[in-house]
Amino acid sequence: MSLPRTPPMSLRLSGEEIRTKHKEAIRQLYKVGKWSLQRLIGYYDLADSTVRKILSYNVPERARPTRTGRPRESLNARDVRDLIEYISTDYATRELNWLQLRKELHLKCSAATIRRRCNEAGYYSYIECQKPYLSRAQADARWIWAIAHMFGQL
Repeated sequence: MSLPRTPPMSLRLSGEEIRTKHKEAIRQLYKVGKWSLQRLIGYYDLADSTVRKILSYNVPERARPTRTGRPRESLNARDVRDLIEYISTDYATRELNWLQLRKELHLKCSAATIRRRCNEAGYYSYIECQKPYLSRAQADARWIWAIAHMFGQL
């Protein structure tokens, strides 16, 4: 028996979607190439149930391969981008909490949804560190050190 011309799947994480070209190759090898189920399982390193599920598909591709479940109607990517831009305008908007932000912008989604979408976009809220001011003696010491090192002394 000759080896198939289709390359084996590249490494993928558990639970990650199997690419359509590999699903189609599995179906073709089973139907046209007359490969056994066990040979497909060994070659592609998949579970028995996964190969059986792929062989049971009546179309080569799922209708919605990236998402199942409830669609995101409340905040799309553009809304989140505009929201982050608004938050970043000045200090007063940066210190608003998610609920205040929801009320101010008259958003129909929950405060938790706003926080989650902003986090997904890479915008996080945090409590800033409170650093004490320098004393007069510390400020003078820094100034003297800077002057002394500016001209290469010490």
